[in-house]
Amino acid sequence: MEGLHCYNATSCNQTGKTLPVIEYSHASGGCSVTGGYVYRGTRIAGLVGQYLYSDYCASFVRSFQFAGGVATNTQSWPTLQPSGSVSSFGQDAKGELYILT
Repeated sequence: MEGLHCYNATSCNQTGKTLPVIEYSHASGGCSVTGGYVYRGTRIAGLVGQYLYSDYCASFVRSFQFAGGVATNTQSWPTLQPSGSVSSFGQDAKGELYILT
């Protein structure tokens, strides 16, 4: 699968597959999702309960909340966007997140 779409297949059987709750186009310059964490820290109140993720090629930082089985409250965080490729996220004991490049 490539997001919600079958990748390079002559037929598409999604039986037994767990599909993602959100996807984005490669047109945004993305090439590989870098998954993160749900923010549970205290330093940035607007991030609490948001799942943060990025893309290795585009280096954006975006988030959403998961409610009722769907992604809601999607947001972009340009102030958190690093200058390099995001390879991972980290989390400390207090729930603060680190963006790794």
